[in-house]
Amino acid sequence: LEEMRVEVYDRIVVARVGLLLRHPFFGNMATRLKILAADDWLPTAAVDGRNLYYNTQFFNAMDNKEIEFVIAHEILHMVFDHLGRREERNPMLYNIAADYIVNNLLVRDRIGHKPKIVDCYQDFKYEGWTSEQVYDELFETAKKNGEEFLEQLGEMLDEHLDNEGEDGKSGAGEQKDANGNGVSKQKPKYSKEDMKQIKDEIKENMISAAQSAGAGNVPGAVQRIIKELTEPKMNWREIIRQSVQSSIRSDYTFSRPSRKGQMSGAILPSMDF
Repeated sequence: LEEMRVEVYDRIVVARVGLLLRHPFFGNMATRLKILAADDWLPTAAVDGRNLYYNTQFFNAMDNKEIEFVIAHEILHMVFDHLGRREERNPMLYNIAADYIVNNLLVRDRIGHKPKIVDCYQDFKYEGWTSEQVYDELFETAKKNGEEFLEQLGEMLDEHLDNEGEDGKSGAGEQKDANGNGVSKQKPKYSKEDMKQIKDEIKENMISAAQSAGAGNVPGAVQRIIKELTEPKMNWREIIRQSVQSSIRSDYTFSRPSRKGQMSGAILPSMDF
């Protein structure tokens, strides 16, 4: 397994370079993730915002283009903040909904190849939907047909980590194997403070990666998220108020008659600022 891990690690690095060349936003994001083998607890792939976790045998069964797909898949879960948006929804149903959104984008934009060893959740009927909208439909389907019915629609490509731990007990449990490769022996757990910091790091990495890649190399859905992060939001009422004030700086009012007019015996309006 350790010999296989050396080869798989090198192939992940090669796939990351391939993303840098063909899909620079994803490649740039991927270079910011530490690569850790997680054979002890992970059957497929996962990400926590700082680390890309992989199962050696799962990745060994894929070619480089399929590995590119999986890496980009993990990056989109970070970018779309799917764990944070899940809230109190059913974890399994929301994870499936999130996979539909992610896989549709990757297939549409031809980023890598869908792995043949997994029948991924992917259907273009959800094109333009949000993960919340897909979840609502899946929830109704599951109520009518049972959750087992959803398993006929596809398979999960990865594990969606719910990695909130007790405050003060944080980290990915990283070690080194005999070949010096990073290994995670247990699921990562982070304090609430660390998770907030990781979320901020992801936002900063997204903006930096998008700037490096150029607007034409960033998916439209990602561009919209970055636009929301970089453009300040203002209340529409405040915008109208400022616009009116700038065009009408002052007016006249009789509520306070002009004192200058009193001497002439006429009641004249005063300025209302």
